[in-house]
Amino acid sequence: MYTADAHCDALLKIAQSDSPTVNRETLKRGGVGLQNFALFAPVENSIQDQQEMIIKEMTLFHMCIQQDNNLHWNPNSYLQKENSYTDAILSLEGAGMFRDDLDWWRDLKNKGLEMASLTWNEKNDLAAGSAQSNRYGVTKAGEKVIKWQHENQIVTDAAHLNEKSFWRVMELADLVTVSHANVRALHDHPRNLTDEQISALVRKEGFLGLTFYPLFINGTNSADFSDLGRQVEHLCTLGAAHIIGFGSDFDGVPATVDGLSNPSHYPSFIEWLLKRFDESIVEGIAGENFRRFWNNKRSIQD
Repeated sequence: MYTADAHCDALLKIAQSDSPTVNRETLKRGGVGLQNFALFAPVENSIQDQQEMIIKEMTLFHMCIQQDNNLHWNPNSYLQKENSYTDAILSLEGAGMFRDDLDWWRDLKNKGLEMASLTWNEKNDLAAGSAQSNRYGVTKAGEKVIKWQHENQIVTDAAHLNEKSFWRVMELADLVTVSHANVRALHDHPRNLTDEQISALVRKEGFLGLTFYPLFINGTNSADFSDLGRQVEHLCTLGAAHIIGFGSDFDGVPATVDGLSNPSHYPSFIEWLLKRFDESIVEGIAGENFRRFWNNKRSIQD
């Protein structure tokens, strides 16, 4: 079954000379047809160090594309379903280091960036992250960046935003994802979405990637397929089955769902889902919903 993942941190692992769980072999064994690779720099570092880390990761991304014939990258093409390789997408997780400097943003786009979030969990010059008070939200500089993203068909990723920033993004942006989050009605964590936020994402025809981090799923250090299944059940009751998929956060979290620690385990989870949900719903969650969202995005830029 076609499989897609809306978020992983493999590039940071490689940049730190570590071995990522998202790699050629695990992607192939998992049948992953579409993988989003996030650029990320630790926010405690200086702005210059963060910028240099993003440039380093972007260089590594293009090196991986050149060296691995199982990874394909073409931001101007439609994503096909029946491929034997993995299509790659490049995104930015947290954009505070680039502020509203449009020269930086144009350079990022020219090097293949297709999606970006304004913050990680911190408050920066663009917006306020999920760890911040709702006294803070999207700044004027952030609004400028969202407007530029809209004009340049860059998807605005609303993951990691606090609620005030989220709602402002929903007002200003047309192409919106929440690449990796979970359901707040099932576990009250600021990184998770309320039912109201999920319903707004449905109306916007956006996308929500479910992350595999137990702390977000149930508040503990351990979660299983049943815990993720409850997320799917709840989202289906909200009419969100057609906008949800995987947003694993592989290589970016210290723990994952039992039996789902790298892309090679997707077939087992998909098989589990097929025993509990209609095949059409599972096909959407496994990858078709994200592929459709991305092809719609690329049709706008044509």
